[in-house]
Amino acid sequence: MIEHLILGAFLVLPLLIVAFLFSDELWQEHRSHEPRSDARRIDWRHPLRSLLHRH
Repeated sequence: MIEHLILGAFLVLPLLIVAFLFSDELWQEHRSHEPRSDARRIDWRHPLRSLLHRH
């Protein structure tokens, strides 16, 4: 039983990391294509990144 949990963690954890990095890359690409007409725009960052880098 414990072997299955360890194996599952080693399989799922890299998938979660790759998914987070890929979604962050897509988010940055999406933001780079938006027009920047309004200087007072809210800076929408990647949702998880905004949680990690709170001031």
